[in-house]
Amino acid sequence: MSETTEASSETSSSTATRGRPPGATRKGLDTRVRIIKGAREALEDGGMEALTTRRIAASAGVKLATLHYYFDSKESLLLAVLEDLIADMDAAYRADVDLPPAPEDRVEALIRASWRYIQRTRNKQIAQTELTLYALRTKGSEWLAARQYNAYIDFYGHLVFEDDSDEELRRIGRAVGRQMLIGIDGIILQSYALQDLTASNDDIEALILAMRGYLRRLMVERGKAR
Repeated sequence: MSETTEASSETSSSTATRGRPPGATRKGLDTRVRIIKGAREALEDGGMEALTTRRIAASAGVKLATLHYYFDSKESLLLAVLEDLIADMDAAYRADVDLPPAPEDRVEALIRASWRYIQRTRNKQIAQTELTLYALRTKGSEWLAARQYNAYIDFYGHLVFEDDSDEELRRIGRAVGRQMLIGIDGIILQSYALQDLTASNDDIEALILAMRGYLRRLMVERGKAR
């Protein structure tokens, strides 16, 4: 099938239903997933320099015209990759540990699950760092870095409490999520650079103590304000 024919057939199916976005059919969704997977593989294996449309298309097994049909800019594809990475992280964490009910214990369990995940996903962690740096260095793409970090903070923040429907608890969860992310980001880079697992394990224990204490302080302050 030629690039024009393949893209045209997808266009026809997408316009058959009014307002249907690209990839709304089963075939289209499968194609979109393959493209995102191809982009992830390119990013994790070779970094941003390897993230070319030709390499992504080859990895996904699609034509260049099809890739451009689903993602009209590099940023839109990177956003989809980011969302896929976070979904993968969420699934891995939930499969790894049952979070206890007490918030401080949940924070500790989250940090330990995060550290286990980090140790087995080195390329993925480096890829996420490269994604951040690309967004910060590329004029007009800074929003992607903000979106990335807000997504991480929300991810951790929503898991601090079993029920964060209370606005104040959501605020506290995000505050703890921010501090957790600061610590985890630093440990990731330091552990890969120094390759000292014993020191990194000690750093994780220090982060757990710090986050338990920080959460305890925030909860005391919340109690005093009520």
